[in-house]
Amino acid sequence: MDSTKYLSVQSLTKYIKYKFEKDPYLQRVFLKGELSNVKHHTNGHIYFSVKDDQSVISAVMFRYDADKLNFKPEEGQNVLLAGNITLYERRGQYQIYVKEMQIDGIGQLFLKLEENKELLKIKGYLKTEHKKPLPAFPEHIAIVSSTTSAAIKDMITTLSRRYPLVKVTTLNTYVQGGRSKDSVIDNLKRADALKADTVILARGGGSIEDLWTFNELEVALAVFNMKTPIVTGVGHETDITLVDYVSDLRAPTPTAAAEQAVPNIKDLNTRLGELHRQLDNLTLSRISNSRQMLDNLSNYYKFKNPNLLYTEQTERLRDLSSTLDNFMSQELLNLRHRLDKYMSALAYNNPAPDIQKYQSELKRTSGDLNRQMKMMISQKVERLAANINVLESVSPVQILKRGYSYTTFNNKIVTDAKNLNVGDVIETSFNSGTVSAKVTEVNTDDEK
Repeated sequence: MDSTKYLSVQSLTKYIKYKFEKDPYLQRVFLKGELSNVKHHTNGHIYFSVKDDQSVISAVMFRYDADKLNFKPEEGQNVLLAGNITLYERRGQYQIYVKEMQIDGIGQLFLKLEENKELLKIKGYLKTEHKKPLPAFPEHIAIVSSTTSAAIKDMITTLSRRYPLVKVTTLNTYVQGGRSKDSVIDNLKRADALKADTVILARGGGSIEDLWTFNELEVALAVFNMKTPIVTGVGHETDITLVDYVSDLRAPTPTAAAEQAVPNIKDLNTRLGELHRQLDNLTLSRISNSRQMLDNLSNYYKFKNPNLLYTEQTERLRDLSSTLDNFMSQELLNLRHRLDKYMSALAYNNPAPDIQKYQSELKRTSGDLNRQMKMMISQKVERLAANINVLESVSPVQILKRGYSYTTFNNKIVTDAKNLNVGDVIETSFNSGTVSAKVTEVNTDDEK
């Protein structure tokens, strides 16, 4: 046998892998199915299988793409996938490298609902402190719902039966479809502007897709921002939408919303009957007690002899007057003692003697100061005169008056003949006037 005609398993596997990778239809594959054998590796990769009723395919989602997911893949989830088909050479098994993954259909809606609910919770919109109380006896109720639905007819019937005194205003609203979100938000604002006592937002049952308008974040915020108390009754008893979490009261059905918005007139009549009977019994009891008290007073011995009342009150008035006189006398005496005490303290602390004393000291000190100032000025004047005499005695002017003079050359005083030369022009200053002269001869002490 010619062995060169036979391929190795590796060669065949590489060839098949090459075919997979070159096929353009396998480079971007969109796949849906159920997750199975999901394993989250410590390195961040996710290994799993995708199956339907007939087949199964292995899959892997590497960490770079897995980090972008907004949910955690789990066993049994129906998902939508996008990725490329390749071959794992070691096992010779084809698989899909998943780049994108999202929950399929209804699961995606439930995921979105949980995200919206968590966002409202983080912002504090679900706290009970934001819930407004419903009025016990509303006069006007506005209903935001489809006027062609059976739900609104049931609500109007229920309101009329339970509390016919209430006024009902209906606002026709799209509760399903592409126009429903804006319609619900607009009519909630209109209902708030009506200044009704209560607003009911309701629609009949349906699938999660049918009720999705009431899971929209914008609709929930419109409900939260209502100034009027609002009751929500959306779907059936098991349906809880996003608006139910932020409304002031959630009812399981539209009819239940109408029941919770108003009291039952039958219950009110029953209660009124009970109160009427209680009032009758209380009135009869008060009359009986008052009659008994009147009988007791009419038989009181003092009322049979009114002079006793006058005498007793006269004596009491005399006692009170005497007590008041004694009290006033004692108070006046106490006040007089306090006044005498304050007058003695004031006389002891009278500043007049100290003022006279300090005035005398001030006068004496002022006289001493004046005498010292005059003596000091006189001494200063004498010292100034002596200093003037000394200055005048050494003054150049006085020396000139005695016949002396001084000579300058080039505006400098000449103190030595050696500093002059024949022909220099010098200037001599006397006590009165100056003389200019030319040097004709210079004699120094060295030449003598």
